[in-house]
Amino acid sequence: MKKIVRFIGLAFLPLVIACSSMAPKETRQWQPTAVTDFKNVAGKWEGLLVRNPRTPDDDWVTLVIGDTGTYEFVSYRLIGVFGGKGKLVLSDGKLSARSEKDSQMTLQLYADPASTERMLKVDAKDSEGYTYAGELKRTGGSGATK
Repeated sequence: MKKIVRFIGLAFLPLVIACSSMAPKETRQWQPTAVTDFKNVAGKWEGLLVRNPRTPDDDWVTLVIGDTGTYEFVSYRLIGVFGGKGKLVLSDGKLSARSEKDSQMTLQLYADPASTERMLKVDAKDSEGYTYAGELKRTGGSGATK
């Protein structure tokens, strides 16, 4: 009986050690941060854009912001790829854009003071009245759009 107990104890020892040595995942303390210049947010941002009402085919979005506020985005959907470009407006610490077809988006920068992580929260509305929300994480350096 002692051999069986010892065997079971030794078999689970690596698991116990691995679990005890893992640091608990930190939760981010996101705080709204004013954008003062387009250069503060220039670069490549990516994340999931969720439509309201919710559908099973949310969009994966890549947004590239240039130093002067130009932007290009690509939205990957089950039915294909959708994209666009334009010029952002900086007002009251937030970014916004409106298309000729009456689509609009607002971007708010958030930062975690305990780390260097930043996030852009997106609120958008398309020309058909559907609303979208998402959280984009920075995945690349300064933008390459002109």
